[in-house]
Amino acid sequence: MILLLTRSLDPTADMVIRALGEAGTPVVRLDPGDLPHSVEMSGRFEQGKWRGRLKTGHREVDLAEVTAVYNRRPNPPQAGAPGMRPEDAQWASNECYEGFYGVLYSLDALWLNRPDLNRTASLKPLQLTVAHSSGLRVPTTLITNSPDDAREFVTEERSVVKTLRGVPQRDADGAPGRPLIVYTWEVPPGEVDDTVAQAVCQFQRLIVPRFEVRIIVVGEQVFGARINSPSGREGEVTDWRAYQHTDRISYTRIDVPDTIHDGVLAYLASFGLLYGDFDFMVDADGQWWFLESNPNGQFAFVEYGTGYPIARAVADLLTKGTAGHVTNRSR
Repeated sequence: MILLLTRSLDPTADMVIRALGEAGTPVVRLDPGDLPHSVEMSGRFEQGKWRGRLKTGHREVDLAEVTAVYNRRPNPPQAGAPGMRPEDAQWASNECYEGFYGVLYSLDALWLNRPDLNRTASLKPLQLTVAHSSGLRVPTTLITNSPDDAREFVTEERSVVKTLRGVPQRDADGAPGRPLIVYTWEVPPGEVDDTVAQAVCQFQRLIVPRFEVRIIVVGEQVFGARINSPSGREGEVTDWRAYQHTDRISYTRIDVPDTIHDGVLAYLASFGLLYGDFDFMVDADGQWWFLESNPNGQFAFVEYGTGYPIARAVADLLTKGTAGHVTNRSR
């Protein structure tokens, strides 16, 4: 039994569920954000094991039957009741999180990937260190909230500024809503001002790409997609994501060099992960530059653009079952 944790709207999860169905592998999808109101859990620890169940409005899962957990993009538990103080609702939500994931982490199940490992692997300064130690080429980078250090850095060579984490979800009027995207952009020296002091910022040497690459790793399988876009050209946006959903971008298959192939596998092994997305720039000299990795990124656009069977690869890995059946870096 595969337990798939994600929110209600997740096209990537839908693709994996279809692939699991084609393989005849049973799967139950639920969102921890529905806990405790429409998800019920009971776990009993006895004789060294957790036993119990998860129950939704439509399905019931015996914890003993869970062989793998696919952690996609679940919401955190949302407790609360009429008249409950906000601080008490937050405490109750935290209790739900601790109990839910504490029991699931204890099962003899393969994880793709555990949320706690994803969180560590999402720290971008740490990513650069691990990438370098894995044999990957990394641009010179500055992490700072010093305006003077930032000005000096961008004056030395052409540089870009990048977010360290996704921005909050909000609409144009400030109300909660869809996630905003803050693109990577080049920073002329004259544009660095004292607002740098308001948060720790990431500056990085500009790599002018001949083209860019998105790599998807599922277990030991490595899928390379060349990204063809105007990104990096004179007068164009530095970030290829700005061209998504336009006719100015395309994705084609590309062979991944052995050094990069081995490097991304070593990188994921360092974090104890079975899945990861990687972004590279390839410069005019053919050098591959590691930019960042998303341990929980979506792959639908790569599969649609290249025809790679990525969803099937994810389904096959999950279907192989418990950590005893597959080398599970998550344990």
